[in-house]
Amino acid sequence: MLNTPLNSLAQNELHNGDLLFNVTDTTSASDFAKSIVGSTKGIDHLQVSHVAMVCIEDSGVYVLEATARHGVWMTPLADYLADADKDEDGRPMVLVGRVKEDFDVDATIRNAKAFLGLEYDFVFSPTDDEMYCSELVQKSYVDKEGKLIFGTIPMSFHDEEGRILPYWIHYYLKRDLDVPEGEPGSNPGQLSRDSKVEIMRIEWE
Repeated sequence: MLNTPLNSLAQNELHNGDLLFNVTDTTSASDFAKSIVGSTKGIDHLQVSHVAMVCIEDSGVYVLEATARHGVWMTPLADYLADADKDEDGRPMVLVGRVKEDFDVDATIRNAKAFLGLEYDFVFSPTDDEMYCSELVQKSYVDKEGKLIFGTIPMSFHDEEGRILPYWIHYYLKRDLDVPEGEPGSNPGQLSRDSKVEIMRIEWE
């Protein structure tokens, strides 16, 4: 999946607060997913379309995420992997990102759980009324002093030539909104390339 040599990880070595990055199979993806990866850049130019958080509880391993279908919710890791796109060998195309900063795991998980039940933010606004996937990560991870680990970046809805993709123009036009190009936000591709995150290979069970 990646050209860059990476450290390997076994599934039972997942840590609470690890990040999960979904790589999209664009041959079967929705126009929404295609437009996300078409206007953002993932590690090694991979089509990274989604990011989620590992949450380890006494009852098992769960994933905290914001999705268009469910909003902010927690789902068992096995169900999350079952829904992920698969490679040619049938393995989930999901990478693990380990945060290298000394972050406060308990506070981070607590912050993320506070957003449970919110609707998905289809217009990627900076408010806390609704939440999109990378916004959940950006607003949840804090250091030992309670300061955010990940800052915002200018939102990207353009292609490599700097032209806003027609999909996003029509998408926001239908909602009587301007495309928020350059407004503060985040995206999963950028988080996969963040220097505070170490991306690792994993052999999913």
